[in-house]
Amino acid sequence: MRQILRRAKTCSLSTLTRGEGTPYGSLANIAFDVAGRPLILVSKLAWHTQNLLADARASVLMGELPSTGDALVGPRVTVLGRFEPVDDAGLRRRYLARHPQAALYADFPDFSFWRLTPSSIHGVAGFGRIETLTPDEVFPPAEEMEGLEMSAIEHMNHDHAEAVHLYATKILKAQPGPWRVLAIDPDGADLGLHEQSLRMEFHTPVFTADALRKKFAELAYEARTL
Repeated sequence: MRQILRRAKTCSLSTLTRGEGTPYGSLANIAFDVAGRPLILVSKLAWHTQNLLADARASVLMGELPSTGDALVGPRVTVLGRFEPVDDAGLRRRYLARHPQAALYADFPDFSFWRLTPSSIHGVAGFGRIETLTPDEVFPPAEEMEGLEMSAIEHMNHDHAEAVHLYATKILKAQPGPWRVLAIDPDGADLGLHEQSLRMEFHTPVFTADALRKKFAELAYEARTL
């Protein structure tokens, strides 16, 4: 379920309209912190931001449509909770790693970053495959990964640039170029080239420095055999 969230770049954002409390749906770009909690960048001019300022309760829906057939057979996840504004350089970097074009307006005075603190997560994997989970079940603690993310990014880009290039061109089938690691979390890494951003998933989640080193080594071996 968490990988569905991690792959998403857009979401349906539902807020409550000021005063009357009628549900209001809007489209928003989305990213995630190291633990997987949703991040948005919104303008105070937007209705959804004005709604959040009055009532922080909200939800975000992310789904993956099948290439053919009924859209309802595709998996989707709704995260419910409360949004809070955040002013954190690390969260800003992670958001821009997914949405490089947002650097053009991220520092405008009317824009701000918000993070959703989940209260429950509702997932649908297809007809009859439905479950509602607690935040602890979907977002396990990731303190060690949060602490080592920046040093791991610098190490990979400085000492293993060839491996990063192989991840992009062999595993993700991207064009050659000076690809760089922009963000790392337990479920994967975001790679960037100019204004391109690609997601490389880990086959299994990692939560320690040793596990992360082994995972990057496994992926480098996999890339060299492709």
